Amino acid sequence: MLVVGGAAGYWLYGDRLPSVLSRAASGAADKVTDAAVRTSERLDSQEGSRIAAEQEARRRAAREQRDRELGWVTVNADQPAAPKVDPLRPLRRRNGPAYVSLSAKEVAGLLAPLLAQLPPSAVAAQLALDGDVLLVRTAVSLSDFTGQSAIGAVLGKALVGEDTLFLAGPIEPVRPGLAQMRVKELRLKGIDVPTRLIPGLVRSLRDAATTSSATASKTATSSQAERAGNTVVDSGAGAPDGLASDALPVPLPKAVSDVRVVNGQLTLYRASSSPTVKP
Repeated sequence: MLVVGGAAGYWLYGDRLPSVLSRAASGAADKVTDAAVRTSERLDSQEGSRIAAEQEARRRAAREQRDRELGWVTVNADQPAAPKVDPLRPLRRRNGPAYVSLSAKEVAGLLAPLLAQLPPSAVAAQLALDGDVLLVRTAVSLSDFTGQSAIGAVLGKALVGEDTLFLAGPIEPVRPGLAQMRVKELRLKGIDVPTRLIPGLVRSLRDAATTSSATASKTATSSQAERAGNTVVDSGAGAPDGLASDALPVPLPKAVSDVRVVNGQLTLYRASSSPTVKP
């Protein structure tokens, strides 16, 4: 039983073993600290409570400092953040640069379509760029995942209430007009979903988004046809071709031929056939 359990755990989390061991060591250290605090509380309840409060304050301050460093940007699906100056204007100039590197705040509007791939309860999300990956976090209703076998297998009956969905991964081009976010890390209910289960979940999210979009489009078309007295023919819809199994689509403007996350910024490369504008 131990061998089978160990083999199953390695199959699910083997590629994350270093990070899992690191978190386990950190967790063990926290438990030792908590035990010391409890011992202190038994000896002196007031002093122990003070120490616990100070430690929690330090942890909260560290999280807040990390968030400030990352520069999280809130994006709403209906009203995406729009910068005062078009960040892609340099790429559209006749003699413009070969590429531009922009912060999360400057490209939030460009990345806003990602929200269409998230569960229905995710009405807004926060985006950040860290190193060579895009970070996405949003509050979701866990009931959105009850039908997803990948998540259900990991979390089981824990899918109750609301929690934070966290995604992380690089962005890479697929073809002209389309890039993809490769989801390499997915966390829900504080639990890291095994890497081998991520593609199935991402595919389910993508299919759900496609179905929702197709239904909305069909409804709108039907309404227009009814007013015009025409018959509607359903042509169907599908996921964008060329996407990786663990990827979410990111539409690209015509002025952009390639996109990468580099050094905490989104680098957009100029398309050779991009339209020009007068200075």
